[in-house]
Amino acid sequence: MAFTHTFHANCQDAYDRIVNPFVAYSHEKVKSDINALTQRYPMILSGETIGSSFEGRDIPAVRFGRGNHKILVCGTLHAREHIATNYLMYFIEQYAEAYASHDSIGGYDVNHLLDNVTLYIVPMVNPDGVNIVQRGFEASCNCDSLRKMKLKNYEEPAHRSWKANARGVDINRNFDYGWDDCPTDSLPASMSFKGFFPISEPESKALADYAKRIKPEAVLAFHTQGEQFFFSTPDAKACEIATKLVESTGFEPQPIDPPYGSFQDFVNLHFGVFYACVELCPYIGPRPYPEKDFFTVWQPAQYVIPIVATEIINQDNGK
Repeated sequence: MAFTHTFHANCQDAYDRIVNPFVAYSHEKVKSDINALTQRYPMILSGETIGSSFEGRDIPAVRFGRGNHKILVCGTLHAREHIATNYLMYFIEQYAEAYASHDSIGGYDVNHLLDNVTLYIVPMVNPDGVNIVQRGFEASCNCDSLRKMKLKNYEEPAHRSWKANARGVDINRNFDYGWDDCPTDSLPASMSFKGFFPISEPESKALADYAKRIKPEAVLAFHTQGEQFFFSTPDAKACEIATKLVESTGFEPQPIDPPYGSFQDFVNLHFGVFYACVELCPYIGPRPYPEKDFFTVWQPAQYVIPIVATEIINQDNGK
């Protein structure tokens, strides 16, 4: 049975939907929706907290699936890229509903995928930064320090272009491989400051510790800039996965930068598995992508996760 979903703006379908991808996700809304989703689909979803941010916000995660294969999925390491959270939350609801209904999506047997794979999804790695982008510097307990940081000459209101966490550290430059060689601002800033030492930030430590606990077979990180991929392909099978993703999405693969303390570098160092940084949105810019245009983000990249899950499962059969 093919699964077709049409989202109604008033959230009415066969029953009330939980996720509204056309509204910006706050940290509070992520937690609330994860709680609601895990209550509705307890057979396939469970929630957990992987750590806390600098300002003490929980960093929530969703364990999605029942399989032995493990894939780590994360989004919104950069504050202004929070539509990646919308993408992941929407994915969770669509596939949980399909699992409960024994439906397929896009030709993918959802029950087969999630009975063989477990997805460990962290929808919002940087909740403090998102809070700054959405509510302004005065919403941060570190407000006075933030206003003194380098803001890259952004147009006002400058907080809408904030990329770092609440201490002015770019989380995606704060990991422990290539950190020493990473070019950086000399002091905390809205972007491009790597921190004073590797994994100095509670957000990067929480994600690193979670990954080490999971020991994933593949990792996907969702960003927003320019409909492109940055891959790590340590073997021929990983190259095949990358090829399938490019064919499905039409996104451009990009050359890998030298290590600079990114999460991708961390995964390469500690696990050596397939990694894709997925840049979802069709433009490159310093402002959040408008949620009203969510489906321009969702449509081309909607099968990224099931493609990777299918290929990981197929390794069991030598395909």
